[in-house]
Amino acid sequence: MSDLVEVSARIYSVEEYFEIENHSEIRHEFEDGILIPMPGETLDANEIAGNISATLRKELRKKGFRIFTHDVRTIVHERRIYRYPDLVITASNTVKDIRHVTEPVLIVEVLSESTEEVDRNKKFRQYTALSSLQYYLMVHQDTALVEFYRRKDDSSTFEFNFIDQQNDKIEFPLFDTSITLEDIYEGIQFSSAE
Repeated sequence: MSDLVEVSARIYSVEEYFEIENHSEIRHEFEDGILIPMPGETLDANEIAGNISATLRKELRKKGFRIFTHDVRTIVHERRIYRYPDLVITASNTVKDIRHVTEPVLIVEVLSESTEEVDRNKKFRQYTALSSLQYYLMVHQDTALVEFYRRKDDSSTFEFNFIDQQNDKIEFPLFDTSITLEDIYEGIQFSSAE
């Protein structure tokens, strides 16, 4: 734990951040010189992100998109903000670096107690400010519920929907495909004490 306190106690350059990430056993997000240790995720959160990836991967690859999970950085603001979304989709022709996504079109964050406030507020504002982003999903892991944001036309406005019925489809017109809650939560057993 002392490493986490020490790492977050000073301001780092982007170059120092990259060097630390290349040798660190844990991932860190980077925001204006501050290193933010990423908490370990639950098995359910990992499986949920995996389900989304598995459902969309084959279809999207044929259409020129790539899907990355967990350990691939997304550049939110060059030299200022780097994040590790649970899942990110980008057009294949925008991938120019082996460690970064620069133009995400879809970002998924699986909400947890320790990350929900940041995912819902700070990351929401940062992600939706990206001109390339078309979709942002906040996926609950303790109940079958997805908060779905979709860019409205070419504007900076996002439409919002709760998706909470097993057979409800989340439509992605850009990809000409969809996914259901059943796909997202396949194999997940929710606690009856909700």
